[in-house]
This record gives sequence, structure tokens and C-alpha cells, in this order.
Amino acid sequence: MTPVGGTLLLVSPTEEPARNIETSLRNAGHPLRVRWISRLDALEDQLRNSPPDLVIADRDGGPEAQRDQVIEACKRLQPELPVLLLGHPLSVDTTLAALAAGAEDLVGGDSPAQLRHLERVVVRELARHTASRQLRQTRRRLADFEARHEKLTDSTGDAVASIQEGIVVRANQALARLLGHDDPGSLAGQPLIDLVAAEQQAEVKDHLRGVLKGRPLAAGWPLKLAGRDGVVTVAAQMIPGSQDGEQVVELLIRAAEPRRDADADAAADAPLAPAPAGGSRADFRAALGGPVAAGMTRAALLVHVDDLAGLEERIGFVDAEALIGLASAAIAVRLSPHDRLFGFSLDERALLIERPELAAIERLAETLRRELREEIFSLGDREAQLSVSIALLQPGAGDAADTVIRQLATEARSASAKDGNRVVIVGSTIRTAQAEREEARIAALTRRALAEDRLRLAWQSIASLEGETRNHYDLLVRMSDESGREWTASEFLPAARKFNLMRSIDRWVVGSALELIQRRSRPQDAATLFVKISEDTVRDAEAFVIWLRELLGGRSLKRDEIVFEAQELVLQNHIRKARMLTRELIEIGAGFAIEHFGIGPSSAQMLDYIPAHFLKFHASFTQSFGDRATIARLSELVEAAKQHRIKTIVSHVEDANVMARLWQMGVNYISGYHVQEPEVVLLGDEPMAVKH
Repeated sequence: MTPVGGTLLLVSPTEEPARNIETSLRNAGHPLRVRWISRLDALEDQLRNSPPDLVIADRDGGPEAQRDQVIEACKRLQPELPVLLLGHPLSVDTTLAALAAGAEDLVGGDSPAQLRHLERVVVRELARHTASRQLRQTRRRLADFEARHEKLTDSTGDAVASIQEGIVVRANQALARLLGHDDPGSLAGQPLIDLVAAEQQAEVKDHLRGVLKGRPLAAGWPLKLAGRDGVVTVAAQMIPGSQDGEQVVELLIRAAEPRRDADADAAADAPLAPAPAGGSRADFRAALGGPVAAGMTRAALLVHVDDLAGLEERIGFVDAEALIGLASAAIAVRLSPHDRLFGFSLDERALLIERPELAAIERLAETLRRELREEIFSLGDREAQLSVSIALLQPGAGDAADTVIRQLATEARSASAKDGNRVVIVGSTIRTAQAEREEARIAALTRRALAEDRLRLAWQSIASLEGETRNHYDLLVRMSDESGREWTASEFLPAARKFNLMRSIDRWVVGSALELIQRRSRPQDAATLFVKISEDTVRDAEAFVIWLRELLGGRSLKRDEIVFEAQELVLQNHIRKARMLTRELIEIGAGFAIEHFGIGPSSAQMLDYIPAHFLKFHASFTQSFGDRATIARLSELVEAAKQHRIKTIVSHVEDANVMARLWQMGVNYISGYHVQEPEVVLLGDEPMAVKH
């Protein structure tokens, strides 16, 4: 069975079913996370702020009215969210009752057979939910694409008509003017053949059939149209597509090419060069030096199709060129009327974009990259996809056009050669500004997540190499944004540090860890939790200790329940604060660990100043474990720890051979993906009332 991931939410008075379900699904190879809550108001909060992928309501764990309220809340707030009922016995009658109540199915968790049934139902519902969500997203993108396409078609100077089964279903104002009509609606419903000069009607029929069968028609095809004022000779192009599930052909006529004269028929027989996408490379170079509209910012983009040679190998030279033409058209419909698109080379298009601010141009570049990657292009009876790499540069007042072009081409082609499908911002000033804006955005997300209690704890197991039965866990923090996406610590904590949010995050984590300890009061749940504190908290040691004592309300902690940890370099940089903090924490009853240990200039001497109970070695020791100097250094520090009666932990262990060597060296504990990947902690539903 294909593994599935996601988040399950169990609504039940007790935590035990959630633990059993998560264990069973993970043992079956599914990287699923199970949250547990018991109250309906907490359910509504989860559905609004951090919706799961599936909800399981414990039918036997409460009154029938509560079960119905769970289903009603899910259908009201997340109509597409699958809901299962958990209960027994499993029978036709109980399953029918669950379906009648609005659930997708009834599952049980009392036996291995029931858990296997639960696994298959969960996989089925998650697959259906994922497909439904993707379908909704695709429909929204399609509606947005069609709306933008219609807007661009109406505003462009190019003449455009949509042809379905030989009938014009839509025409724009430019085509109406070209043919001498006032209203483009008057062209809708007419056969295309009636708009074509009589001597070319048979040829047009053949071209229409060929395009629908996948034989592309190059841009610049000479076409004679029957206008009210006589024959109009144009350079046209036919582009296949679809609309409402039906095949259509779009007739595109560039605005610059029409001619009305007595020799139109003779001129039509002369070969016409294909018209580039809005201009040539030379036109792009000339436009770079043009004026910028008042109040607008201009940037130049180069869109490079990734792996042209691979495309030609897979679909052939002709279809590859046609595919790039379709991609160029797809770019055009995503642009505003005043944006400019230029042909640059076979697999490259240049853009000149003006917006009120540079960030809007950067968002457009990212949108183009993403949507072109997701779009499926029709080439007759076959379909194809491509990806692009985009270089973006904001030219300075004194920048030479050739320099701008060279930088764009170098960066776009380099990005494509590496891994492709990316946007590159050219120029350190732009890159720095972009990074600062992104950090500010992430910090704002984090600030809202703190205010709305959308942080989550995850744990990673710390395994004993000495056979100790007590569980040890490293607590990690995660964040859910407004869309429900879960962020790991490495994705949002750097911005949080820069914007002074770490004190609040530390206090949320500590408060949640203490709540977790209180909730897990059964002997089989006993564990030692390692809680990280940041440099900001160490720097603010006095205030943190006062806050912690108030939170504890006079009670003491236990060293084997909670261990605070801070990085060695942080402690060295604030040695007096660190000594005071560790002594206060130990006085309260907590344990203390030095994290990222072993890379400081005087790591061994640190043990004489900081009364630590655990040392967690820096990841570089396992990453360079094959180096003799690294092993010698690690052995030396492990021996120093033993002399101070300090337990040692080596992290980032991903290899059984490394684990065996560490055991031989006398290391006490290990952690890493070889032991266990991080899991979301099964917290209760009551929010933490933590003062920051």
C-alpha cells in the first residue's frame, strides 16, 4: 500500500485511542501525525486556524449529541473534510448509522484486524480528500486563467478569435475592427470559413483539421480574410487549446501586419517571416533604454525553458518548438496590457515589466515559474509539460543594455543548468531587499501564530545506548500558518530571532512542555523532555527565572522530567548570565544540558563553570565521523564528561555503524533519523495561558 502523509485529528475524551492509532499507522509505514482534543470549542479553533486532513470522532467516548456536533462543525467549517467515526461493534447496522449521521465510514481500533481496516479507510479518504483539494485548486486556477485570458484578449491590439468545430465562439474588438465590424459580438456564431476569402477556404479547412490532430501551424501563416471593405491579408497563427472540456483553436493575428491594397492577392503568395513574441532581441535591447512610467518600477526578466535538448528527445523537434510557442502564449495571457514580451531565442523569452513596486514583479516571476510548471499543454493527441528558470534584474540608470542582457542570460542559463525551475534575482541590492522582505513576512506570520496559539510541539526520541527504559525526548517547535501549512523551526526561527520574538517563543515552549508533563501523569508515560532556550532568554536570565517561578506557583520541577538546554557558544558569550541561570534552574529542580557542544575554543573548560547534567555534541562530529581527528576530539570530550559525571548525547546519527562506534566510546545517548524522525506531540486541547 502506498504510504500517505498528513494530519489526523481525533476528538475523544481520552488520549489513548490517538496513541494507538498513530502507532499503528506509523508501523504500517504512513508518516501521519495524530492530534488529540476533547472539547468542541477546541475543534472549531483547529478547523479555522490549522485544519487537519481527516477527523476521527470517538463515537463511544461521549454522548451521541457530541458526535453529531463534531460532524456538524466539520461540515460547516470544512465541508470537504472527511470525518470518520470510531466505535464498536463494527456491523452493517452500525456502519449504516454512521453514514446516516454524515460520517464517511465507521472504523474500530480494538484489534489488529480493526486497525488494518482503519488503515485502509484512512488511506482511501486521504487520497480522496487530496484529489478533491487538487481539483478545487485546478478549477480556481482555470477560472483565473480564463478570466485573465479574456481580459487580455479584449484589451490587446492583436486580433483574436476562438474557433470551436469551425464556428467562431468568441472574437475581440481588434478582429471586429480589422474586418470592418463595430461589434465583436456580431462575429460570434459565424463559420470561420465565411470570414475567409473564397480562394483560401479549402486551405483553412485543412489547417483547422491539422491543428486539431496535433500538426502545429507556425506563426506568420499568410491568411486572406473577407472584410467588409475588401480582402485583408494578415500573418496568422492557429493555436490548439480547450474550453469547457471541448477542443478549440485560437486564431491569432498580429496587429502590425494587415495590408489593404490592390495587390493583396499577389502579396499573400510571398513568404512571411514568423513574427516574434512582441519583438526581437534587438527590440528588447532598444526597449531597455526607454522611459519608465511615472510612479512605476521596471524590471527585465529572461524566461529560459529548462532542458530543451531533453524536450526534443522526448517529443521531437517540431513538437518541442510548438510546446515553447504554447508556453510563450501562456506567458502572454498572464501579463498586463502594458507589459512587453520579446522573442530572445528558441527557448527563451524576454519581458519588460512595470509595476508600482519591485515586490509585485518578483511575485509575477514566481507565479510564472509555478504556473508554467503546473500547466499541461495539449499537442494534438498528446500532452506535455515543461519548466522554466527565470532571471530578474532591475536595471540601474547607468546600466548598459548589453550588460543587462548578458547578466540575465548568464543567470537564467546557469540556474537552468543546475536544477532548473527557479527564479533568480540578479544583483545583491535586490537580493538583500527581497530577503529582508521575506524575513519580515515570516516574522509577521510567527507573531500572528503566537497570538492565535498556532505553534505546535514535536518531539524527537533520544535513545539510550545503555538499555535505560525511561524515554527521553528533544522538544522541537513547529508553526502552522493561516493556510494550515506546517513550518519547521529552521524555516521560521531565523526570522523570529531577527525580529526579537524568541523570548515569547521560548516561554510558549516551556509552558507547553510543563503542561505536557502534567497531562502525562501515568507511569507508562513518564519521560524526560529536553527544552531549548535561546540566546535572548539567556541574555534575559533574571526575567525568565522570575517568570518561570510564577508559572510554577511555588512547586518544584524534577531533573528527570525537564532539562533546559542552551548552545555552548551562547553560554560562553554570556558566561555570568549563564552561570546564574543554570544555578537557578537547578535550584528549581530542573536539569541542564549544553547543546552544540565541542566546537568552542575551550569546551572542556566550560564544564568547570556550568553545572550541566548532559552534553549534546555538535552535529559536525557525526557529519565528519570518518575523520580521525574528529574521533579523537570526540573521545577526549566524552572522557572529560565522564570525569564531571555528565551524560553525553550525540545527535544526527543516521548510520548503524556510527551508533556501534559511539557505544564503544562510552556515549550514553544518541538521536537522529536512525533512531526516529520527529513526531508531533499529542497535546491536550486546552490553550496555554502563558504570559510573555
